Amino acid sequence: MPLVNMSDMLNHAYHHGYAVGAFGVVGWDILEGVVAAAEGMRAPIILSVSKSYPGTDSIESLARGVIEMGQRATIPVAFQIEVEDNLQAAAAAIDMGCNGVVFNASAHQLPDNVKLTQKVVALAASRGVLVVGQVGQLEGTTNESAEPAVNGATSSLEAKYYVEHTGVNCLAVSVSRINNSVGGNKYDFTRLSKINQAVGIPLGIHGSAGFTDDQLRRMIGFGAAKINYSTVLLDVAARRIRENALAGVEGYAATMEGVRDAVRLEVERCIRVWGGGGRAAEVLLQCQLRDPATASSAGDTGSGARAAWQEK
Repeated sequence: MPLVNMSDMLNHAYHHGYAVGAFGVVGWDILEGVVAAAEGMRAPIILSVSKSYPGTDSIESLARGVIEMGQRATIPVAFQIEVEDNLQAAAAAIDMGCNGVVFNASAHQLPDNVKLTQKVVALAASRGVLVVGQVGQLEGTTNESAEPAVNGATSSLEAKYYVEHTGVNCLAVSVSRINNSVGGNKYDFTRLSKINQAVGIPLGIHGSAGFTDDQLRRMIGFGAAKINYSTVLLDVAARRIRENALAGVEGYAATMEGVRDAVRLEVERCIRVWGGGGRAAEVLLQCQLRDPATASSAGDTGSGARAAWQEK
């Protein structure tokens, strides 16, 4: 089936108290493992691609593979591309056929972040593409009453202003970890709750590596509907390859043996923890299908969002 509308998918998760995994893929073995897990668990998934992933210099061919796999799947699939704050890359991602762009201009001052994000939202809107934006970071060391926040922390007022002035449909947040006086880690879930109340749209957790299952469940309770999961997943694949090499196997096929299954098992575990298992049918009923006519084919440089961007 075609890819589904990513905004519809995340809104369903947001209003039903679970999160969809945005799993980072860098090659066919990982892609097959992720989709096999979602098929087996009957869960919606997001396939995520980025040039920042290890060994991923060019994503055009990978994007075509992701779209093909999504069209062959029997569960709801969305496809996001992470582009940081590069406007040309955002336009190119839209032309590749993704239905979600992760645009992070949070390193800029808030007014500039808003202006840059507005341009991407304008490009994406006519193509039915969701934009995931980001403003600041969540910090446990700041005082929520002192708004706007200092030291780069996200305040609920900043988040509300950003969402209202950009029109993003998902806001990526980062929950910082600090050592407390008795050891371990402390997390500012109160700030996350206030931001959720202020913006009222699905929140995304980026940089999920290091959080426990219970901590991620708690974030889901405070509005996290999308969890980016690439570092840990790629480490799982690398560990399997390393185990094969240490076992003395030879040849590519033997070295890659078991990578797909290792990825599948980890994704299945995430789906169970995040609550997406068995949701495929109800999500499909709630989601518009991605109209192929709204997106140029991957690698088409002569039309679409890139051409529109160049005209600006």
